[in-house]
Amino acid sequence: TNEGWQFIIEYNEDLRFIIECVEPLREEAGKKLLEKGPSNHDLEAIIRYVKPLRAEAWKKLLEQGPDKWGLQYIIKHAESLRAEAWGKLLEQCPDKWDLRYIIEHVEPLREEAGKKRLEQGPSNDDLLYIIEHVKPLREEAGKKLLERELSNKDLQHIICDIEPLREEAGKKLLEQKPSNKDLWSMIKYVPSLRAEGWNKLLEQGPDNDDLLYIIRNVEPLRLEAGQKLLEQNPDNDNLTSIIKYVEPLREVAQEMLDKIERRESLLEEILNA
Repeated sequence: TNEGWQFIIEYNEDLRFIIECVEPLREEAGKKLLEKGPSNHDLEAIIRYVKPLRAEAWKKLLEQGPDKWGLQYIIKHAESLRAEAWGKLLEQCPDKWDLRYIIEHVEPLREEAGKKRLEQGPSNDDLLYIIEHVKPLREEAGKKLLERELSNKDLQHIICDIEPLREEAGKKLLEQKPSNKDLWSMIKYVPSLRAEGWNKLLEQGPDNDDLLYIIRNVEPLRLEAGQKLLEQNPDNDNLTSIIKYVEPLREVAQEMLDKIERRESLLEEILNA
């Protein structure tokens, strides 16, 4: 009611709830809040929710000195002030977490924020983050990574996400005692190293999951991987994949699957007798 609203105006020092949740009263609440010596947080709420008061609240916020979190909030939620707020944030030397917030939440500034982080001596984790989230900067970040000591997992990220660097990353991976699973992405994505990776997998002894991955993802090796899998006591799922993906082995895989299903059916009958 109007009487209740007047009560809130008179006594509630923090009108942000009205601004954030009661759209018809936002402008009036914003004006009241501007009269009450608003905090930065109050002004940020006005900037986001009360467009007619945005310029006035922004001017007041600049006078009071916005912090980095407040500027990030405005960059995300007030498009008309985004460029100016971004400039102010850059003046405050944003750290990796400030820039990650922009990368994740403000698509128009994603590449610019990524470039800024690349200038700051990024860690391996930062570079992997850029590879994942800032597609235009993937190759640049990947090249920086390849100049460093990398784990096999890091190299797999490069192989999966950065086509021009796949061969270089694959060669490094082969030098670093890769596990069977480490070899998966290289065999799938690096045709020039596929035979070498496959031979290494065979030397190390592929389990059924390794062979199943090859069957499902690497067409040139499907027949050989399928033949190998048939020798390793395949289960129903293994046989179903061979039937689906490896046409020359479909008949023999189906016979093996039928035999397993008959055996399981017989066991069930015995148990239920």
